[in-house]
Amino acid sequence: MSFERHDNVKSGLSRRESNEQIAQAENQCVLARQVDMPAGHHGEFHTHTWYQLMYASEGVLNVEMLEQSTVIPPQRAVWVPPGWQHRTFSPAGAKFRSLYFRPDQVEGLGSACQVFNISSLIRELILAVVERCDVDEQWQPKDFRLLSVLLDQLGTQPQTTLSLLIPKDPRLAELVKALQLNPANSLSIEQWASKLGLSSRTLTRLFLADTGVGFKEWRQKVRLLHSLTLLEQGMSVTQAAFEVGYSSPSAFTYAFHQYFKDTPKGYFS
Repeated sequence: MSFERHDNVKSGLSRRESNEQIAQAENQCVLARQVDMPAGHHGEFHTHTWYQLMYASEGVLNVEMLEQSTVIPPQRAVWVPPGWQHRTFSPAGAKFRSLYFRPDQVEGLGSACQVFNISSLIRELILAVVERCDVDEQWQPKDFRLLSVLLDQLGTQPQTTLSLLIPKDPRLAELVKALQLNPANSLSIEQWASKLGLSSRTLTRLFLADTGVGFKEWRQKVRLLHSLTLLEQGMSVTQAAFEVGYSSPSAFTYAFHQYFKDTPKGYFS
């Protein structure tokens, strides 16, 4: 993939709001935004008119869009098409490094939201392009080549998913909030059904209708996705296992491997 060259490309806007950057981009083809998000950062729902590659070089991002939550550790990045409502949440803080691409320059990467694996090479390319965008100078041919290599590398990565569909039925709101705040909550489906004034069969049906999976599978996914934040912060496997509700590190490691196809230690190495 190659970029059409624009002779007067300059950047140096990465500290400003992304939509403000885009509105004043004129003939630029890529913009960057760097933000060190504090713990507990909550963004507002918004859209962009350009494609966005949303990435955190450190920390874990939770990205909400289309009634689902996507967890983005440093080994992943999310590709957000123009017009998609989204917002970010960083429970433990994150080094947010985001790139924005003019739509006519990145048609080869597709117009659907997707999650990319981020190799060590792609990570360094992202950081190099972000750094280059923070220099208010005319771009040289080597800068465009760097950008093209980044997009070529992204195009070779298999798509993956770290998404959790959020049930829409208001009868499940209390349960969903409780488990998102405390994934270790161990109430059974029968106990939750009683608490919510539903039958366990109805509760199961509601989860299947809204998420495509049963309650137990949905809760396990909540736990495993939450564990990424804890592990990325440096928490031990044993501590993370108990923190998200597993009875033993071995049970946690087995479930982690089944879902992520890697061990908790290997995932962040």
